[in-house]
Amino acid sequence: MAQLRRQRQWLIDLEHLLDPPPLTGQPPPTSQSVAHEVDRYLVALLAPTGPATEATDHQVAVHIDQTFRNRWWGLFTCYDVPALPRTNNELERYMRRIKTGQRRILGHKDVHDFLIRYGRYVACVDYRESPEALLIRLSQVTQDDFQRARQVMASALLREQKRHRFRHHQAN
Repeated sequence: MAQLRRQRQWLIDLEHLLDPPPLTGQPPPTSQSVAHEVDRYLVALLAPTGPATEATDHQVAVHIDQTFRNRWWGLFTCYDVPALPRTNNELERYMRRIKTGQRRILGHKDVHDFLIRYGRYVACVDYRESPEALLIRLSQVTQDDFQRARQVMASALLREQKRHRFRHHQAN
């Protein structure tokens, strides 16, 4: 039991390193500073005299290290991009809000066909936004930017529709 508590504490320590508390008067952490702290912790965890000296502890520590190193390339991006959440919970909430709004409109339990039909366009819809706010937001987009984004989204939508048709409606 003590071994599991010790291994659990490693994950808690890593969580605290990834989500440092905001310090008043200090700039927010950068991806380099957080990556450096996490790297230092993982190296200490795997050190021969570190906390993972038993065989089972060492296996768990190696697994934690490999998991972090495999995701290293995108793990710290959130610290350099303003308003980007550290976890995907906000994105999940946003998608749930879109699906719930569509369920209320259509009265269907499943909105999978709606998502396949409109693809990335569903992210442009916010049911809480007023029509006036939408017009103000859209007036800030140039015609050229709109056409480029429209072309990219149309090709992505076509790919998704073909993939869905191939997987689910092969006879058509």
